[in-house]
Amino acid sequence: MTKLRTIAALLVAATVFVAQPVSAAAQDAAATDPMPELLTRLGEIEARIGYLQIRFEDAVGEDEELFADQLARRWREHHTLLGDMVTATQSAREAGTEKPDATARIRVAVEREFGFIRQYAERVQERILALRVARPDTPPEDLFALEIQLTELNKDLDELIAALTDDIEHAEVVGADLGPEVALLDHRLEDRAATIAARIELTLDQRAALRDRIRKAGADSVAIQRELDALVEKLYGTTTSLETMTALMARRDLPTTDYRRLLVEATGNLDVNILDVEVVGGLVGDRWRTVRDWFKNRTPGILVKLATILFVIFVFGILARVTRKVVGKAIAAAKVESSELLRRLLVGMASKLMWLIAFLVVLSVLGIDVGPMLAGLGIAGFVLGFALQDTLSNFAAGLMIMAYQPFDVGDVVSAAGVKGKVDSVSLVSTVITTFDNQILILPNNKVWGDVINNVTAQATRRVDLVFGIGYEDDAAKAQGIMEDVLRNHELVLDEPESVVRLHELGDSSVNFICRPWCLTADYWDVYWDVTQTVKQRFDAEGISIPFPQRDVHIYQQSEVEGE
Repeated sequence: MTKLRTIAALLVAATVFVAQPVSAAAQDAAATDPMPELLTRLGEIEARIGYLQIRFEDAVGEDEELFADQLARRWREHHTLLGDMVTATQSAREAGTEKPDATARIRVAVEREFGFIRQYAERVQERILALRVARPDTPPEDLFALEIQLTELNKDLDELIAALTDDIEHAEVVGADLGPEVALLDHRLEDRAATIAARIELTLDQRAALRDRIRKAGADSVAIQRELDALVEKLYGTTTSLETMTALMARRDLPTTDYRRLLVEATGNLDVNILDVEVVGGLVGDRWRTVRDWFKNRTPGILVKLATILFVIFVFGILARVTRKVVGKAIAAAKVESSELLRRLLVGMASKLMWLIAFLVVLSVLGIDVGPMLAGLGIAGFVLGFALQDTLSNFAAGLMIMAYQPFDVGDVVSAAGVKGKVDSVSLVSTVITTFDNQILILPNNKVWGDVINNVTAQATRRVDLVFGIGYEDDAAKAQGIMEDVLRNHELVLDEPESVVRLHELGDSSVNFICRPWCLTADYWDVYWDVTQTVKQRFDAEGISIPFPQRDVHIYQQSEVEGE
């Protein structure tokens, strides 16, 4: 304290010396030379600093913090003003107008400022140390606030160290003697950078560990999350300080490559630091060593797992094919009648079941616990049930089609307003090929919810034909011709018996029904052949097939006179 009082007294005395009234000539010189005005401002600031220093030494409690804050503000002004004065001195030296007394005055100010800043930096460092000592006993809910305090104090300390670095550069210009403090500052920069770098690496490891604990803790991770928030704030403060230290070390020509590489790794910010060839080379080298070590340590295990996975796929591929054949033969040999659709479904499900088991085995080989996955699939299935209601409706309709077998692959059906041949049926859709070779994919709920007309479900079909003759033609003869045509057609079945009957007396024709039976596959051949043959026989036997006609009778009525 005595030393600080002495410095304050000297500052007041210097202020009295500098703040003497200036002559008119001196005022004219100040118009072109800024140094007199800068010296005057320097004296005023140092006088204020001397006053605040005395009050600070006598203050207690809250007043002590108040005057400490005011002193810090005035010293910042003092430091900024010294920078302007050193710049003005350099300009005057280059112009040959440097004033030795002004330079001497600046020299004294630099030496005094350097001494004060060094003592103030020690005081801030003591406060930081006290907070770090108290950190282990701090409750988790107060850790974040503690780290904010540490971040702010470290920023203040970084500013003070930067000011010391500036003063060393100023001292070189004005010839101030800082003694061993220059080498001490370089050592302090390197020591602080190394300490901060070690703290960053430890913080990164702690952050990774806490994140892993949070993933495992789940809902009970509130306290851990508070610790993680404090670590994030700590990482922000330490990386900020390391950025400042690397900038100052670069000014002092001290090595900074390792620290800048660590900053890139810790923050992920690829700014101008990455443009440094050494930094890029170091990062690439670190990544290459990491990858190389990873492969070196993991390659044997990876090869074993890969061989096991390939073996599992090979074995289950064989099992899937064998299962398909076994299930197919079992269905074919079963006495229970089953459709082609059901056979395909069961064979496909058996094969897919084998591959599902293979997938679970592969996950187990990779070290993945399939238990939680299966539980998760149950929950996911419940959620998807609401989101995929239409798809599930199609799925349920597909199961009903498989169970009740209203049609089979290859059947000709009419369903959902579509007529064609069934090409395939899955659990969600039915594929129909129309007679003009179009592919239609129908949702199963549309098919099952509509009338299904299976044209080819029966082995035989009746062909319904209608033939009309004129009223003047011989009905018995016409009926005999049609019966003869049916008897002689090779595709018409004897059983059930064909039917030919006079059906109705139409407006312009006498209509016969002609109903032969045939195999379902021969339906259209019989339809077309019988129609053509009956027409030819009617023409040959002189039986007409009348056109629709209408008789119109016109009645004439004579005009009555007077109307």
